[in-house]
Amino acid sequence: MPKSKLRGGAKAHRKRVQARNNDIRSAQRKFQEQYNAEIMKQIDAYKKQMSADTENNVESVPTEQPLNIKI
Repeated sequence: MPKSKLRGGAKAHRKRVQARNNDIRSAQRKFQEQYNAEIMKQIDAYKKQMSADTENNVESVPTEQPLNIKI
């Protein structure tokens, strides 16, 4: 096998793999942080909406209707 095919051997391969894995982990961490930030924004908006409803004494109207089951 020619020397150019070795590309630095096992040590260089481990280094490349470690660098690749670090890049993947950092990208995952970044996307997870962005996702968590968006979820927290939505939760805060929901909490504000719910607190506004309770402060205004607005009763929540159930959207579901009870089942009429005859046995």
